[in-house]
Parts: sequence; C-alpha cells; structure tokens
Amino acid sequence: MAYGERATVRRVREALEARGVEARIVELEKTARSAKEAAEALGVRVEQIVKSLVFRASKSGRPVLVVASGPNRVDEGRISALLSEPIEKADANFVREKTGFAIGGVPPVAHAKEPVAFVDEALLREDEVWAAAGHTHAVFPLAPEDLVRITGGQVISVGGL
Repeated sequence: MAYGERATVRRVREALEARGVEARIVELEKTARSAKEAAEALGVRVEQIVKSLVFRASKSGRPVLVVASGPNRVDEGRISALLSEPIEKADANFVREKTGFAIGGVPPVAHAKEPVAFVDEALLREDEVWAAAGHTHAVFPLAPEDLVRITGGQVISVGGL
C-alpha cells in the first residue's frame, strides 16, 4: 500500500484541503522520523523541517502541540509559563490517543483532540516548510503563514526566555 493511501495520510490531506492548503503529499523512500532525516531526504535545510512535538499539560491532561523548526530545542519551562500550567513529555500512548498518529509521523493538523498550539517563530523566516503528513514516510510543504493559520498556534520563541 502506498503511504498516500493510508487512512492517517488521507486524514491529513482532507484536513489541509478543508483549510485551503494545497495537499501536496510527498512520499519518501527513507523514513523521516527525525528533522535531519527529513531534510536529507528532501534536499532542504533542516531549518525548513517542522517538528510536531506533543506534550501533556500536567494538571489538565490536555495535549499541547509545539511546532518547532528542525534544529531548535523546546524549552518546556517557557511553554509551561505561557500555559500557566506545567507540561511534561507525552508518551507514545498519549500521543496516539490525543492525535491519532504515531510519534515520528505526527502532523500539525487533523488531531483527534484539538491541542493548544504554539508555533516556533524561526519557521516564519523560511519561504517554505515541510511537515509530517501522518506517516514517517509522508510529508507536505506549505508556507509558514499557512502553518500558523491551520494550527491556530501562538507564534513564540520556543527556546529559553
């Protein structure tokens, strides 16, 4: 089965189209589990890769999505301060339950439960960025402004204060 025919990838395609974004899903021969792998497979800079990181808000249990530029590390304390609630790394079961996707293929849209979202301001410096499309071998390009719009995310510096 081609990756584009998988239910998770179809769900991403439909969500993108519903939000007015061209759903040009690209299937990769090699896995794109990491930003570095995705950049190498696409022939782009790692800064153009969108990492969709899911955290768990410690008190409320709600999902928190941080879409970060490939090389950037997320300061969890900063996100906690912005949320006024501590966050913690989400385990694979939480990620699958709240997003409907497995770690490594989590897209920025089409989640089972709508997350609180934050977008790394570094992504806005790029003309085009690439995000996972619901599978480790499927990605799609989009303009950073569209990424902000489709996630409803607050644009922030994801690093330390």
